[in-house]
Amino acid sequence: MKDLISTTRTLRSRALFGIATFLFITSGMLGAQEGQSYRQLTAAHPDWVQVPGELIRPDCVHQLPAGAIVSISDDPQAGDDVILNGEVIAHYNDCPEEAIPTRHLDGYDPGPIGNGWVEDAEWVPPLKKSDNIDWIQQYWVVPSAPKSNGALIFFFNGLSPTSGKWIIQPVLQYGVSYAGGGNYWAMASWMVGPKKKQTYVSTLTSVNTGDILVGTIQQTGAGSKLTYLIDAYDDSTAADSRLSVWSKGIKWAWAFSGVLEAYNVKSCSDFPASGSVDFLGGSIAHGYPSLDYYSSPGFNGVFDDYFGHGGPSCSFSVSVSGADATLNF
Repeated sequence: MKDLISTTRTLRSRALFGIATFLFITSGMLGAQEGQSYRQLTAAHPDWVQVPGELIRPDCVHQLPAGAIVSISDDPQAGDDVILNGEVIAHYNDCPEEAIPTRHLDGYDPGPIGNGWVEDAEWVPPLKKSDNIDWIQQYWVVPSAPKSNGALIFFFNGLSPTSGKWIIQPVLQYGVSYAGGGNYWAMASWMVGPKKKQTYVSTLTSVNTGDILVGTIQQTGAGSKLTYLIDAYDDSTAADSRLSVWSKGIKWAWAFSGVLEAYNVKSCSDFPASGSVDFLGGSIAHGYPSLDYYSSPGFNGVFDDYFGHGGPSCSFSVSVSGADATLNF
């Protein structure tokens, strides 16, 4: 396994490098939703959809065609452009309503159902003012299916600014989200924004238990806007689902080498029967255009006490070694 990861990492890195082209802070963001459980929130917003990290109006989420680039900005007055083959094919202003962050809702009572981020491995490396994390890559094997269906499960690595306002992430999914899905594993790349900002996703692509996935986020260009490629790649089948982002005014400085996020969990059998997922072959770098890899990354395992502290306890723990992490459940 490690030899295979080493070989495929080298090949995958070279291929991606040639492309030219959440924590979410929730204090004060929920307003009228304060004191409501996740069940109450979804009942009050029956037409809204769950995406990684937030509940959002479906007209504020956009599945982009292959090869498209979305241009985003931290400027609250700026909208987003979607660009394909050098042409703007869509422009989106802010959503009419703020999304509801679901990563952490401390102090809210969800009843017996657990929702949100469950556990993760994270790190904010020391960076100069003009520097960003320019590369993060992880390998993981698609786990066995859960014994019980009905929950929505996400596994991913990702990057965020230290404000927690945005996250870019290649995601493995079981269950149904805005992107589609069902009682099977599938992958897509996501860019999830804060408050009234739009959210974007690549085409959801089915994968198989036992496939080796490669989640890569790589800076591919600099200037007034930073260009990032988010790539969910199945190394076993060569299936690919990628999203490109031009970002302005956003410093990508918070790294996640592995995250488990879950919704509508009623019992431990709603998690994969394997009981753990290993994020291996991890690497993280800064210093674009030359990549300066961290030889001793300082990731820490965190239990996120998912939404309202009400989900079932399933022997959660995180083991970290360098940029590698094992998420147990």
